Amino acid sequence: MSAALYSDAGAYFVRLSGGTVLGWRWDQEGWTPSRTDLPATAGQIGFEALPEELREEVLATLVRDEAVQGPLEGMNN
Repeated sequence: MSAALYSDAGAYFVRLSGGTVLGWRWDQEGWTPSRTDLPATAGQIGFEALPEELREEVLATLVRDEAVQGPLEGMNN
């Protein structure tokens, strides 16, 4: 798996093997994912640095990326 996790200003990002970057930000409805660019100020983190309530969603994204090995067409499959 060649994905990497990052954090910046309370948001969390994953750069997937195909170069796609997904970010999660907290809003009134919880953690909201979106495709985005990786901020230049983002620092790489380990999986354990993710908030516990976000870990399952990020892990599912990483598993899908590994299985598909290409750009994700949708994040809510």
